[in-house]
Amino acid sequence: MDRARKRPIVYAIRDFPPGCGTAPSNVPDKDHFKTPRTSDDVVVENPSPDHSDADSEPSGASLIEEQKFRTSKHDRGLKQESPLRSSYHGRVLGAPKHKGSCSKQEPESQHSDHVVAAPPTPREKVLEVLRAFKDVYRELDRNKQARRGGDSFDATARIDIKAQAFLESEGRHVNTEKRIGQVPGINIGDEFQYKTELRLVGLHFKTMCGIDYMEVGGVKYATCIVASEGYGYNDKFDAGVVIYTGEGGNVISKHENKTEDQKMLKGNLALANSMKHKTEVRVIRGMERWDGKGKRYVYDGLYLVDKYWLEKGVSGKSMYKFKLCKIPGQPR
Repeated sequence: MDRARKRPIVYAIRDFPPGCGTAPSNVPDKDHFKTPRTSDDVVVENPSPDHSDADSEPSGASLIEEQKFRTSKHDRGLKQESPLRSSYHGRVLGAPKHKGSCSKQEPESQHSDHVVAAPPTPREKVLEVLRAFKDVYRELDRNKQARRGGDSFDATARIDIKAQAFLESEGRHVNTEKRIGQVPGINIGDEFQYKTELRLVGLHFKTMCGIDYMEVGGVKYATCIVASEGYGYNDKFDAGVVIYTGEGGNVISKHENKTEDQKMLKGNLALANSMKHKTEVRVIRGMERWDGKGKRYVYDGLYLVDKYWLEKGVSGKSMYKFKLCKIPGQPR
């Protein structure tokens, strides 16, 4: 057998200091290393203590083992180069999978670079509706002077109502179904300038009434109230407590305005049922605006109706009073 085929010596390429590699005079000749070995022996010339394991290429190994080594070395290089990879106890997270002993990497998907936008959150939907309302309101207000020369009703109609009607006709409103409890995308402390905004985000649907309610199984339950101090209202705010005046009793006609006793109907009945069944009621505070021009509406959270009673008003007519207490654990 040819002697050259019996030499499985592998020469490793290393970086050595200058002058290294010059054979001294006392080095034995090459015949000194020509000793018979078995096929399982592996020899690495000039082994380095710092590179004797993971970073040195194996010699005398089969093609499959060499491919495994190169693949693992390639993966280690990816782990160092890519900031998206991370290691945990020596294991590469997110490393490519290999099939079989040839470590053939699976082809990546053709759409791997395509990023699918996440659907908007309930909060983002609410903010988008409010931005759209302000845009439409400003556009209608910009043309107000021009409309005064035309239809008198069109010129004097409330712009916020027209903006609300337009957005609803375009389907640009959210939380369109009444519900008891928290409304998605609404946070305590959110402030609104118009009641029409409350309707567009699903917080309070009745723009002309202070009590909003829904019917479930033939029973009316209050969903939300708008309580206001001042401006002729008799509502009172305290730390986590609202004393709310029921609806009705003011009869307004073309000829005269008169008052009468309030009745346990509609919104008043809904608040009484909410107390009986201990269902949550959203409370919105109507407060004076910073510029003193009208009111602003601030969402104050979820309340429970504690009790209600009848009392005589200034006009001598009976009115209902409801005491609502804020549910603990909510932000101020």
